[in-house]
Amino acid sequence: MALIFPEPQRVETLPAILTLAKGDSLNCHIVLADGADPLERLAADIIAGAVEAAAGQRPSVGPTPGTGIPISVGAAASGPALSRVLDATADNPEAYALVADADSIALRGRGPAGTFYAAQTLVQILRQQEGDLTVEGVRIGDWPDYKYRGLYVESKWGPDLMTLDDWKELVDYMAALKMNAFGVGVYCCWCVQYEGKRTEFLMLPFPDHPELQTPKTIRYYSARDQEWKAITYLPLMFQEDFFGDLVAYAKSRNITVRPHFNGPGHTTLIPHTHPELSSKDEAGRPTGYGYCLSNPKTYEFLFELWDSIIDRYLAPNGVDWFHMGLDEIYPVTGTDEQDPERVVDPWCKCPECRERSQEELLTEYVLKTTRHLLDKGINHITLWNDHLSRSGALTPEFVDKLAQAGVKDHIILQWWRYDEPVLEIPGEVDLRAWTTPMPGYYFWLFTQSYTSNIYPHLALGHRAGAEGADAYCVFDAAFDRNYVCLAEYAWNQTTSGDLYQFKSKYARKVMGTTGFDAVEPFEKWDQVYDSMPLVPGVLDNLLYYWHTYSAARNEYPRNVLRQLRGWDRRLMSTITRSRTHLRRAHALFSQRRNNAPDPELIDEYLFECERLIAVVDLYEALLQSTDLARAALAGTSADGRAGALAEAREKLLRALHGFDAMLAFGEEVKRPYLLPQLLRDLSHLRAYVTEVLASLEGAIASEVAERRLGEVLAEIS
Repeated sequence: MALIFPEPQRVETLPAILTLAKGDSLNCHIVLADGADPLERLAADIIAGAVEAAAGQRPSVGPTPGTGIPISVGAAASGPALSRVLDATADNPEAYALVADADSIALRGRGPAGTFYAAQTLVQILRQQEGDLTVEGVRIGDWPDYKYRGLYVESKWGPDLMTLDDWKELVDYMAALKMNAFGVGVYCCWCVQYEGKRTEFLMLPFPDHPELQTPKTIRYYSARDQEWKAITYLPLMFQEDFFGDLVAYAKSRNITVRPHFNGPGHTTLIPHTHPELSSKDEAGRPTGYGYCLSNPKTYEFLFELWDSIIDRYLAPNGVDWFHMGLDEIYPVTGTDEQDPERVVDPWCKCPECRERSQEELLTEYVLKTTRHLLDKGINHITLWNDHLSRSGALTPEFVDKLAQAGVKDHIILQWWRYDEPVLEIPGEVDLRAWTTPMPGYYFWLFTQSYTSNIYPHLALGHRAGAEGADAYCVFDAAFDRNYVCLAEYAWNQTTSGDLYQFKSKYARKVMGTTGFDAVEPFEKWDQVYDSMPLVPGVLDNLLYYWHTYSAARNEYPRNVLRQLRGWDRRLMSTITRSRTHLRRAHALFSQRRNNAPDPELIDEYLFECERLIAVVDLYEALLQSTDLARAALAGTSADGRAGALAEAREKLLRALHGFDAMLAFGEEVKRPYLLPQLLRDLSHLRAYVTEVLASLEGAIASEVAERRLGEVLAEIS
């Protein structure tokens, strides 16, 4: 039996093999009723496309019988066997039955969405065939355990460079995994990071407010072109204003898009462009972070923006979902570009706000905003749980106020935690709930397996009665196993097995083989990337990103080199052993790449191996070459100094060549919208290495230049 993701709820194999194509001869046709629902028509189309991809010929699609085995879709499918399987499924519009017996294939859902998902299952079966196109006899009865399942893509580097086609590709990827919910970040802000600028993202244009825009400049080194590059841009979704097209396209594939417009934390753009709305300090000065929640104009302005989103993009497509943020409303550093280390509070200190508690202000904010959204036709309002929980506002009295305002049944709390221990939804909170794990976000850092976050999140969420499961992410194919894990357990909590069974099943699918040959590459991979303490706690410190948050940003990577010199040998051994595991994983992925069903996916895993190997190699070479240079400068013989400095230079140059080869491979493998940010972070390390190389070369040529090399060495002592 083919490997299907997500695992169907019920599968019964039958002693039959249906040959849909043999050699150049096509032996099937697709039966679709006149007047079929658009989702059923799409189901027939993707089946026809899968047959054509495998057999080289496209089967006919229509209401009349054709030649060969009939594949009956939706209302055109009937028969007692199909009816029995369908009747035994859950009473759910996304439930479906798929029956392949001796001489026909039939698939039908309890609703058009179910038929669409039945087609996705059949397509997975067809795509795993080699040689003649055959289908084993089977009866599948299937339905989802979570009502809502999907991804939430944050407004960040990467998504801001996605074209409409990129977004559509992601929608199709989600639909193939039977996901039906798609959160899209459209406004969110973070603190000062690169080049001393605040990190702000607005993905949608507001024609009446041209001041609201978030231009970006990213400078990075392209090893493929052997030159530094810079791009200055606005988010493509903003420039081309295609969010409405995305909403419509997703809906045509049974996926509902809901925009995420964050606040009153995570907002600096609006408070800076409209300081009258900003929170104020004790002296009445705008802080540029957060809102004055006692100012009626704050609500007027926000509602104007939200109404514009609803009227332009959601209402025309019949979408009644909105995500209003509400996470992490606390004092932070980095909102003031003139003084990034200054702590700024998003809670206003104006006389009116000072008279009220944060809990009171937050409660009023939730009541006013949700009531307005409901009046605008938004019936499902998601918001993050964390600040309500942290502030103590999430009480029975708060829930009663929501009920009295008529919004309680329309609010969904999204419970999130992206590390250990995973978050368990408390049973005493009488509100709709989704569980939100992490499937991968920091694509510019070392990749990570979050399956140990996803699997328990969904198990505990299902136990607590959560209706939805989505995951906070930026889409990168290197996180494919995480996304598939989310799809697996959001759909099927009953028969999909435990996490170890899932990993084995995934490895067999990706590697196209069985047993230890399939799991061995991932076993080595998981020795490194499945460790939540190791990757963010140790390995990511080697990269630039986390250093952008502090005053030490200009010290990178000198500060890392000083740390590496001072660290315990066992910790250094942990880093080098991580490299050893990934070298072995890389060798195994390479050996099996060409025979794998999807070599391009294997390339994603290969690059993520190469990234850590090349970075550790480069740091190791920096430490060794600077040790050689330090010893050389301390010597007395000019000839000896020149020889040792040349050896140091060659050692570092070899590592840099390996690093550049990794960068160039990344430029081949990674999606274009990820590359500027991914390369920017790595380019900071590369720029420093070229600086050290230049000082070594200068010292070899001139005793005067030795003083500059001595300064470089002193910086990392």
